[in-house]
Amino acid sequence: MTVKDLKIEKATNYIHYIILPLKIVACWDWFPKPKRNREILMNNIYLGMVLFVLTYMPVALAVHLYTEWQDIMSSLDKIADCLPLLVSVAIVSYYALYRKDLYTLVDYMEKNFKHHSARGLTNMTMWGSYCKARNFGRIYTACTMFSVTMYVTLPLILHLWTKEPIQSWVYSDVTQSPFLEFVFLRSFLTQFFVGLAMGQFGVFFAANSILICGQLDLLCCSLRNARYSALLRRGVRYSALFAARAEFTADERHNYIYNVAETINSDFHYDRKVVPTCALESYCDMYSSEYDEATVDALCDCARLCQIIKQYKEMFETFVSPLLVLRVVQVTLYLCTLLYAATLADRVSTAAYQSAWHTMGVKPRRMLLNILQANRRPVVVRAGRFLPMDLHTFIIKTSFSYYTLLVNVNEK
Repeated sequence: MTVKDLKIEKATNYIHYIILPLKIVACWDWFPKPKRNREILMNNIYLGMVLFVLTYMPVALAVHLYTEWQDIMSSLDKIADCLPLLVSVAIVSYYALYRKDLYTLVDYMEKNFKHHSARGLTNMTMWGSYCKARNFGRIYTACTMFSVTMYVTLPLILHLWTKEPIQSWVYSDVTQSPFLEFVFLRSFLTQFFVGLAMGQFGVFFAANSILICGQLDLLCCSLRNARYSALLRRGVRYSALFAARAEFTADERHNYIYNVAETINSDFHYDRKVVPTCALESYCDMYSSEYDEATVDALCDCARLCQIIKQYKEMFETFVSPLLVLRVVQVTLYLCTLLYAATLADRVSTAAYQSAWHTMGVKPRRMLLNILQANRRPVVVRAGRFLPMDLHTFIIKTSFSYYTLLVNVNEK
């Protein structure tokens, strides 16, 4: 983070990089707020076209299995091919049914997420977590498109080279032109939508997880600087405060996940432009009770940010929980570890302990205790409202798999 980053008022849209892929796969309307019947009709026609393309391959596979069925083991690979298709149909259908909830979720993020931390001795923005979420989304989408392209084109290249029938993804007996080209294009479009539907759900989940962790970084930074925010609000010079408490910055070096706290004076306090004051104090007594009232205000701001994070987590969990149940068997390590940082409840507790609480009076300490009580439970998203999506789940699931494998080997 640089001085230029601290001068940016606010990121205009935290998830703009996934809107176009979601539109292509009909998970986001091309006209989000249609004002004319023509726009509504175009949204519905495009959704119907995507669902028709996605359901074509499972139907073709079902007919293929019905006509050439031998036994379950010989057809197991073809049945497995159908699972991503069915999950993709479910994802697109779910987004279509709960589109208003999706828009409400995104609007809540844009209106309530803070870009700047509280103005204190160290300051932070959401630029780090925003860049990581954006880069992850773009790289993952590019990898998904590359995988889809290779999956579709390799059988075609093999067919043109060896003159063997196209295998794996074309469940039909079409061998003549132009029907072969038509089947190829339709199958390519199906795989393209499958990759986007499943991939963009992962990107949506991961990007929101990173941004939630970024807001927790902002909360921890603001909480650690609560006393210093009160001093700056009461007119203490930043240079004087930095000279008196320079060792505080060393404690923050490894306390954050995605964002970086810098010892740079900020012009913003929670996205509000700070009005410079004429009379500034060059000396302050941190233990003085005259700063307790301003400290209470700073802690109240932290409590409000904490409430925003928890409210968004609840909305996000409610929206993605049914889809996570569908994909829980496909959950990989990156989806577990992205929210692992958010599950550490002691992050906020540690930040509160490092907030120079021993310099505060009785009233600020009571406010600090209330914040600690409110953060006793970890911030974690659950699949189906019961299965936590964190590293502990992954470790338990993997350990149980190894245990059953060893038991089976031992019995043999």
